[in-house]
Amino acid sequence: MKVTLNGVSALAILIGSAGAFPALAQEAAPPDPTAAQSRDEAAQVADIIVTGSNIRGTPVDAALPVEVYTREDMEAQGSPTALEFAKNLTVSGPTTGESYYFGGPTLIGSVNFNLRGIGSDKTLVLLNGRRMNINTANVPFIALARTEILKDGAAVIYGADATGGVVNFITRPRFTGLEAQAQYKYIDGSDGDYSLGLLGGIGEDRVNFMWSVEYEHRSRLGALERDFTYDAINVGPGYNPAPWSTLTNLAGWVPRGALPATPSATDVGEWGPALGLVSDFTPESCAAVGGRYDNAFTCAYNYINYYRLVENQDTWRLYAQLNAEITPDMNFHAEASYADVTVPQVMASPAQPLVNGPALATGALYQLYVPTTNPYAADFAARNGIVGASGFTPVTYRLMGHGGNPFYADGDGFGVPDRIENQVFRTSAGLNGRFGDWAGSAADVGFDFAVTYNYARNYNTHPDTIGYRLQEALNGFGGPGCSVPDLDPARFGTQNSALAGVGDCHWWNPFASAFAEQPMLGLDNPGHIAGQENLEEVADWLFDPRATEVRSHDVTVDLVFDGMLPVQLPGGAVGWALGGQWRSFETRETVDSPIFNGSIACEWPSNYTSANGPGSPNLSPTPLPTTDPNFRGCTPNAPGPFVLFAPNPPDSADREQYSFFGELQAPILDNVDLQMAVRREEFSGGLGATVYKVAGRWNVWGPLSLRGSYGTNYQSPPVGVLPGQITIAARTYTVAAGNWLAAQFVTDDNLEPETAKTSNLGLIWESRGLRDDHDFRFILDYFDIETENQIGQIADPNQIASLVFNGAGGTITTCDPAVQPLLNRVTFNSGCTVGMSGVGSFSMVTTLFGNGPGQSTNGFDLQTSYTMPVASGLFSASLTATRITELTTGPTQLDGVTVSAGDDRLGYLNFATFATSAPEWRANLGLNYGLGGQNFRFGVNYVSAVEDERPGIQYGEEGEDWITADFTYRLELGEDLAFTATVANLFDRDPPPAQEEFGYDPWTANPLGRTFEVGVKKAF
Repeated sequence: MKVTLNGVSALAILIGSAGAFPALAQEAAPPDPTAAQSRDEAAQVADIIVTGSNIRGTPVDAALPVEVYTREDMEAQGSPTALEFAKNLTVSGPTTGESYYFGGPTLIGSVNFNLRGIGSDKTLVLLNGRRMNINTANVPFIALARTEILKDGAAVIYGADATGGVVNFITRPRFTGLEAQAQYKYIDGSDGDYSLGLLGGIGEDRVNFMWSVEYEHRSRLGALERDFTYDAINVGPGYNPAPWSTLTNLAGWVPRGALPATPSATDVGEWGPALGLVSDFTPESCAAVGGRYDNAFTCAYNYINYYRLVENQDTWRLYAQLNAEITPDMNFHAEASYADVTVPQVMASPAQPLVNGPALATGALYQLYVPTTNPYAADFAARNGIVGASGFTPVTYRLMGHGGNPFYADGDGFGVPDRIENQVFRTSAGLNGRFGDWAGSAADVGFDFAVTYNYARNYNTHPDTIGYRLQEALNGFGGPGCSVPDLDPARFGTQNSALAGVGDCHWWNPFASAFAEQPMLGLDNPGHIAGQENLEEVADWLFDPRATEVRSHDVTVDLVFDGMLPVQLPGGAVGWALGGQWRSFETRETVDSPIFNGSIACEWPSNYTSANGPGSPNLSPTPLPTTDPNFRGCTPNAPGPFVLFAPNPPDSADREQYSFFGELQAPILDNVDLQMAVRREEFSGGLGATVYKVAGRWNVWGPLSLRGSYGTNYQSPPVGVLPGQITIAARTYTVAAGNWLAAQFVTDDNLEPETAKTSNLGLIWESRGLRDDHDFRFILDYFDIETENQIGQIADPNQIASLVFNGAGGTITTCDPAVQPLLNRVTFNSGCTVGMSGVGSFSMVTTLFGNGPGQSTNGFDLQTSYTMPVASGLFSASLTATRITELTTGPTQLDGVTVSAGDDRLGYLNFATFATSAPEWRANLGLNYGLGGQNFRFGVNYVSAVEDERPGIQYGEEGEDWITADFTYRLELGEDLAFTATVANLFDRDPPPAQEEFGYDPWTANPLGRTFEVGVKKAF
């Protein structure tokens, strides 16, 4: 059984960073019964699986910068989780996997490595040298022998997607016996995290079968369990305004005169003349439910208290591996891995903001109408002394907010949760060896043939309010069982006053009287009227889960030959490798809901009709320009029936690609090695790229060596990204007071592969220390990466909005598209007016997805360690650090407008753009002392502060350095039993403040505070 603890993140990186560290770990703690055997076996296959080369026999300390982390290293440091390991790599950038709804809820539980911080799509992940799904949940951590990280571009060896580097997980080649492990982490305010694992194996001769099963559980941690969250809840000087929305259910209502006989596409033309403004709240009643009084029609609400910092998450992993010696010259390897990740809830707001409604007029204003025949509207009018109104329209609205949503989560929370289910399966089988004596002079030519299959099923829900159903409920026709004739085809919705609110048809109460309290904060609502609550069956009917299932299949066939040329250089024979790769990838999306799958292209289904002005025909809605005489409220982008998100017509895509490559390993001199490689890859659709790489190492003198590399890399457009494809997501806009509004992405018709140039220069010093029994190692590498035609959004929607609203206080300075062409990319609520503020005046921004500006990044990696005996034990000190000296994005143009002259991202939070935070420094310091069966380890993790680049003074403007300290104690009792205890974040540091929804950057820091971890390992 293996001692594992979910924390000690500093030490997970510190001791394993340099090649000397594994030996240190072995001496510091006596090995378990299989450790020596495993190390010997790892040495036997070290010339077979080496990240960065196809030539067997390539040493791990060759020309390329490879970091190696062995199983023994990780055990000695408390066995950090995959997420902790990835987030604390100094060569890594911001990393997904935390419960971060705003960064993409489907990424929760999926650890995506982001080497060099240029995007996880530019880091290739392998298992035993073969491609795997970007979701690494099925990596069998209990079965790993080591992890190798190539910190250099590697497209020439592995193909596309390796610009930032490669992470290669390598399992134990064989194992016999049984190991069990268990660990538990105590987290204040949570039920804690825990895991169990079992590893078994049989076969000590020519055949070995190994298997493992693992289970991990993360427990829920509510946002209100951490003090720093209250910096957003308690309004005052210096508070965090990020998780506040002005689109709420405590609204300002406009009384309307008589409905026009024939509606037209303006608020007055559809709802009648405005008769003033009535607030559904007072400053006092707004504050009573935790709101922020902004004006007579806005009681802003804080939504973060409904969310959770960590969600319940269950992960199962299964792994099986067969190694067999078929002949002395041929080996067979097969493996299969499976993971199931389930997140029952990713809690979100009680409802999405209404930015696209069922009204004929576009935008977010006056989208709903509540007739005074609605008993709740009649009561609202009476309480406010309104006489002569036919109905009310809200200025802006959200179905639920201050009072939470007591229905959708079935009593387990007051928001509207997503559900995540991910299954990942992978199998790989192949033959490797040498031709043998029958091949004559080619006897020593090696071969490696494998077929790898990756399968992933990704299911998620992302609920939204159905706008037309909400309007039906306001008219008295709400509920799943309501079905009555429509008596007025000239107006959208059911018009039948005699049957409104009768039988299975129900009224919806949109006013403050409907909810009793703010449930998360326990605040009573003074505007509540008992008996005016809404019905659960109607509330649930107003939502669609928007469930999507994506199944992907990826088949890769690899064939590589390698050997030695009959060419002798002064340093030895020349090694070579030739090979080819064929890949086939397909993805299929399933969207069952007819409301979500594009069957309803407009705000109203086709069985509803409306006129648009006197004398116009009664027509169903069709996507048309607003100037078309047949326009019925549905714009050309087919916005669908949801109040925020767009429909998702299911699509499918496939791609084939093949490549040929060659590699040479030339020992020019005894102390100079040169590695050269070239690759040509072709993609279906006429895309292709040729890349090359040259690398070398020079042992200058004894302990001093120099190494360097230069190469080209490429990345193909993502499969499933289709020309002309339209997607709509939610984005926060600075000029809209941080509100989340719609952002529309249209895929460019002319996507090209992304290319990159990468280079590395390194210095290595390995020698004795101050005494013969001391060891010293120092490695310094300089890296440089330049990408071109980067695939992604051309311009960030937030940047576009800021350029349009570029006047004082975020106001419009021109409404002439000839002066500002980006005006055409903004969907205004009520047209454009010079001097208009960005707050409440627009609902969506449209941008392009295609080949945008490239990135440039460079900097230094440092790894150093010193080991020496102290008393009867062994002491070591180690430092691993990465200093980024440049991280820039090139200039961006859209519609002839310079959106950005280029962004210097280094040292900034980068919240206002597509990028993520970019600290200048990341470092890990470790001090370790091993004494017999005991081991003491103290580590410090450091991430430098980032500044908020947004205009004005933000919460956490200057940022703070993220410094945590961990301490781990390990005790081995005999050869088969070990215990580990860890205190992580020893000084209970809060994450650095940042003006984001949770008040910190979840991709860099974590909210757990001080944790206590225990683990046990037992070998049988």
